[in-house]
Amino acid sequence: LSPETRRDFESGVGGEAVRPGRRAKMRALHSSSALACNFFDYWRGRGLEPLARALGSPARFRELGFERKFPTGLRGNSPSFNVVLHAGDGTVIAVESKFTEWMGRSAAKNRLGAGYFPPGRGLWGDRGLPGCQALAEEIRGGAVAFRLLHAAHLLKHMLGLAAAGSAWKLLCLWYATPGSAAGLQAAELELFARKLGPDAARFGAMTYQDLFERLCRSLEGDGHGEWMSYMRTRYF
Repeated sequence: LSPETRRDFESGVGGEAVRPGRRAKMRALHSSSALACNFFDYWRGRGLEPLARALGSPARFRELGFERKFPTGLRGNSPSFNVVLHAGDGTVIAVESKFTEWMGRSAAKNRLGAGYFPPGRGLWGDRGLPGCQALAEEIRGGAVAFRLLHAAHLLKHMLGLAAAGSAWKLLCLWYATPGSAAGLQAAELELFARKLGPDAARFGAMTYQDLFERLCRSLEGDGHGEWMSYMRTRYF
């Protein structure tokens, strides 16, 4: 870990690097935080142009950070993002990293508590996200349900980003595995984006595999061979 990244993780609230009396979460082999750190920490202190190109950003990235919080204004833990990239034009790209978590099935993936639906108000709608508001209400009413995608989690994260007041986009960066489950996850990500309607431009999804291959194609011969070899051996 670079010193800056170590500070990011140690000051985070998710127990990724520090959990007194218990093993830190990112010490687990299946940790999505560890995957995100191994993938992105290398670029801290280096030029971020390759990342911007691989992610299709029209603006250059000027800063990279981990475990950044974006409060929604509601009680409870604020949404925290594995990686946040700040572009030169002021846009924030917030990365939600998923390694193996998406494969588990849980009712929580479609659970939005009553606090997100105060009487006479639409929290997402009030923050300029009518598509998110409509989808949240569909999920709450049972008209739409996701089997693998943690749609409720993504909607909460979009609410936190909208409260920050800057231009932003949420990227779900996930690790694809062989088999039919990855196909279902990809289909549900497409459904989620489609259901966002007018807010669809605020959301994107990409696999770690695709992002890595894009980077490798643009980095060939640029002195990043050691990192590419390490990542290919460990993850790809």
